[in-house]
Amino acid sequence: MLITLVAVLCHGPLCLEKVVTNSEQSGITMRDCQARSQVAIADWMAQNPYGEWKLQRYKCVVGPYVAKGDA
Repeated sequence: MLITLVAVLCHGPLCLEKVVTNSEQSGITMRDCQARSQVAIADWMAQNPYGEWKLQRYKCVVGPYVAKGDA
């Protein structure tokens, strides 16, 4: 079963969704996603140009996911 970790990041009034990882890339399970997603997102944000963005929320999605705005 494919699991996708999605972060919603905001910088002022601008918000966007970004796929952080999925089970094909990192082997996460739904339990891992729910329990460890904040750490994974913090690591991901530190390695990407979103350091000044604020994490608004995140979600663990079953199946493939296309971030809003990326379709």
